[in-house]
This record gives sequence, C-alpha cells and structure tokens, in this order.
Amino acid sequence: MLPLKFSEPFQIDSSEYFLIPKFVDNAEMYGKGKGYLPWGNYSDILFYNTKTDQAKKLFNGQLMLIQPFSSISYHAGSPKEVIPPNFLPNHIIYLARVENYSGDNALDNDDPLYLFISTKTGEGLKQITPKGLNVVSWTASRNKEMILVKVQNDKNGNKKFGNGDEELFYRLDLNTDI
Repeated sequence: MLPLKFSEPFQIDSSEYFLIPKFVDNAEMYGKGKGYLPWGNYSDILFYNTKTDQAKKLFNGQLMLIQPFSSISYHAGSPKEVIPPNFLPNHIIYLARVENYSGDNALDNDDPLYLFISTKTGEGLKQITPKGLNVVSWTASRNKEMILVKVQNDKNGNKKFGNGDEELFYRLDLNTDI
C-alpha cells in the first residue's frame, strides 16, 4: 500500500477547521486516456475540526481531480501566506473534474472542469456549474455575493473543449442560487 500524500493544510479563517488536501497518489486509478493527468491535483479534501479531533472527507472517496489552491506568494523574497481566492466569506469554491466526458475511459484534462461549493465547515457540497460546460475561469464580485464563470460549450460535439467551441458567461448569485 502506498503512503498517503497531503498538501499543506489551510486554516479556515480563525476557526477550529483546517482544510487538508490529499494529493492524487495512484494515477493508475484515473485510466490511460489521451489527455494528461494534471500534476499536483487533489483526489479529495479532508476537513479537520480541532475541537472535536474529527476529520471527514469532503468528496467521500468519489473519483475526481480537484485543482489545487494557491496559497503562497514569493514576491519580494520570502514566502508569504495568501488567502486563496476560493475562500469566500461563507463558502469555499472547488474546481474539479468528475466525469469521463471525452469517453476515453480516463479522468484527465480532456474532461470538463466544474465548480463545486461547500460551507466553510465542509457541509452542503454541490456542483454549481452545469454538466457538459467546461469552466475556463471564474471571478467573485468585490462584495462576494456573485460569481461570474467563463465556460466553454462543446458546440461542435467532438467531446473536446477548444477551437470551434463557444465561450459563455454563467452567473451565480451566492445569496439566491446556492
């Protein structure tokens, strides 16, 4: 059995919760498709409560590729911790691949990236972008009440996202849509 590999933990605000990402540690589980398995992706995320000394998996072992959070800035010499843009006042945003859209029997970069959201305690996880639309980028409004998501629609039906596909904007209201 391979040892588990974890990223550095993130304390959520000043709460008793820590988010601990688990790195993909068995690439063979994801198949051998034509795309590549992005380096440094997470396979799940643990929420650790320091008061209860309990940990729980966010995605509960579902096969998926979760994009990493960026948390360290190396500007002006020494590393400085930065709050990831994924951490909103009441929610955490995750970018993940969960379906073999390309049909190549693998979960890799050829499959669409979706936005997921949970509370800051890891409750209420749900996918918030529609199936079949690939997330290109997302931006939260300054007041953190709305997310504008740039997505690609596989308009030409070739099961790939790129040239020939239309880009759309998808709006999510954090107060009413979530």
